[in-house]
Amino acid sequence: MRLPLPLRGAVLAAIASTGILSAPALVSARAGDINAQGQGTLLFIGDSLTVGADAFGALATNLRRSGLWSAVVMDAKVGRKASQGVTTLADRMETTRNPTAIVIALGTNDMISQRSTSYPADVIDRVMNESLGVPVLWVTPTFSATIRPDWRQRAARFNRALRAARTEWPNLTVADWAGYFSPKGGSRFIADGVHLTVTAYKARASWTVRETTAFGRAIIAATTTTTSTTTTTTTTSSVPSSTTVVPTSSPTSAPSSSVATSAPTTTAPPSPPTS
Repeated sequence: MRLPLPLRGAVLAAIASTGILSAPALVSARAGDINAQGQGTLLFIGDSLTVGADAFGALATNLRRSGLWSAVVMDAKVGRKASQGVTTLADRMETTRNPTAIVIALGTNDMISQRSTSYPADVIDRVMNESLGVPVLWVTPTFSATIRPDWRQRAARFNRALRAARTEWPNLTVADWAGYFSPKGGSRFIADGVHLTVTAYKARASWTVRETTAFGRAIIAATTTTTSTTTTTTTTSSVPSSTTVVPTSSPTSAPSSSVATSAPTTTAPPSPPTS
């Protein structure tokens, strides 16, 4: 019987703690190997907002520094839609070593063009179907209330569908960037109503690191492992499927980042913008 990836990770960690695995095997650990906390690789899939948070806020670097995962793989691309993320996630799940947590930061580009009321639920299901039961943290999209009020309404529809999807997908947790981000001063949207100033990208990076590490700790806490000299029993429970708590104000400092495909600019791109 093939165990689900998170369960396999916890079992391997438990076996390692008993000394059944030889010392050389532990010493030759590679990126993505299951660590002592039962975690392998964090897979992060995003669009240009992730590219910006990584370029200006060192997002991937700071996620690696958390030490919760043995590897962090970031796949961010300008203009990527959630509909395109379906294939991206499927491919990454095939090629990534021991994925035990996933972050999806997609939906912005979809809501620029999609007016269909049924689209959000459909594309969310398609993405989640490729998660193979691995815990997923999905970052809510949003737009400027003054520059793009129509798109902002569509994003709100998408976010309602995300919260509703937690009933069908118990491995889904929602990180509410839309509820958290309050543009003010230098931390705001730029003229296209989609992308952010450098200060706001740094704020997004800091917030994303906090939300993602809290998510990772919840995964670890939800996995209880008991071992004995003769048997290893692992009991897992699903990550709480509730929207993360929304702080009252935006952060001012930023964390760090990993490989992103390209860096955004602080000037408005051609219309319609892509995130």
